[in-house]
Amino acid sequence: MADEVAEGPERGTRPRNRRELIIAAATDLFHRHGYEAVSMNMVADAVNVSPSALYRHFRGKPQLLTAAVTNEMEPFRETIAEVRGADLDTVTRSLARTATEHDRLGVLWVREARGLPAEQYGLLRGEVSRSMRLIASMIADRRPDLDERGSRLLARGLCSAMTVTSSRRPTLSASRRQQVLQEVLLSIAELTPAPAEGEGAPARLPTGLVPTARRERLLAGALALFAEHGYPAVGIDDIRHRAGLSTSSVYREFESKRDLLAALLHRGDEWLRHDMHRALRGAWDPADGLRRLLASYVDFVARHHDYVTVLLCDSRHCEGSDRERTRRTQREYVGEWVALVLASVPGMTEAEAEVRVAIVLNVANDIARTPGPRDRPETWRTLRRLGRAVLLPERGSG
Repeated sequence: MADEVAEGPERGTRPRNRRELIIAAATDLFHRHGYEAVSMNMVADAVNVSPSALYRHFRGKPQLLTAAVTNEMEPFRETIAEVRGADLDTVTRSLARTATEHDRLGVLWVREARGLPAEQYGLLRGEVSRSMRLIASMIADRRPDLDERGSRLLARGLCSAMTVTSSRRPTLSASRRQQVLQEVLLSIAELTPAPAEGEGAPARLPTGLVPTARRERLLAGALALFAEHGYPAVGIDDIRHRAGLSTSSVYREFESKRDLLAALLHRGDEWLRHDMHRALRGAWDPADGLRRLLASYVDFVARHHDYVTVLLCDSRHCEGSDRERTRRTQREYVGEWVALVLASVPGMTEAEAEVRVAIVLNVANDIARTPGPRDRPETWRTLRRLGRAVLLPERGSG
């Protein structure tokens, strides 16, 4: 769990660790309020320095967020270095401990870093790739049966599982959460990836057609722009230009950009619920229903990665009843997964089931948002295997 930020040093003093204090304060503010909502003045106030003193250490907010994300990666790299020669059980136990103690990386990277300018975002992508390669190499050393693609895919699954806690309020004790996470990480590390041949999501999905109706063109344009640039960076003029419409045409369909976002989120939620009902109608028992629901979600994210990005990163920009509706729908959807796990695995608690479901959904979402892995059909078959291993562990009846 993230540490509470200590009160800043007395104004006018010059502690030797001022840069570290600034990064710690900024990390907490970015995590709690979001990158767009935090100003450099807020960070300066948190450490009791003047804005000019802050700018002596960082040129601006993008550089500060970059430093915050990089700093949150460091404990994981230190852990990887410490367990370099250990077995998978020791490796996953150490990684689970680190992920439990440092649980802010996921939110900072997935949700906040996408608002960075291209230069800073590119730097962070390089850092993330480097960490991924370290984990993949560690898996490959212990799994000679894997090829490079397989070890990298499992490494991606491990990273997604470790960062899921940063976006969820803990419902387990720290020790139990660490134990569950270690069990999940070990099941991922020991997973046999699906072979390249066989059926699955098509390697190259069709580009698709957009309906000619004005409303549909606006929704399609907004979805693509929000997913690529983030909601705050997109304007109505950008959307109408992408849709090939006039500004007045936009306001005939939607009162504001926020209404466009709400319509997109509502559509994505309804798609998921429709797929869920269709999956459950054909189920023989809860375990079969869970497998079918897992398959339906994998199919959804494989084909609608733009929706995944907007659902994950931009729903917080909704307001009032739209925000509450989106949150309620997402809670109910996840609740169906949890209920199926509880009905399928004797002795599992609701809190543990919530963690396991959150991990599977997070791994699927991360893969959907990653060009390369998402274009290979074996990735999605492997994801189904991973989901079954995490949600229906050996102790269960499924």
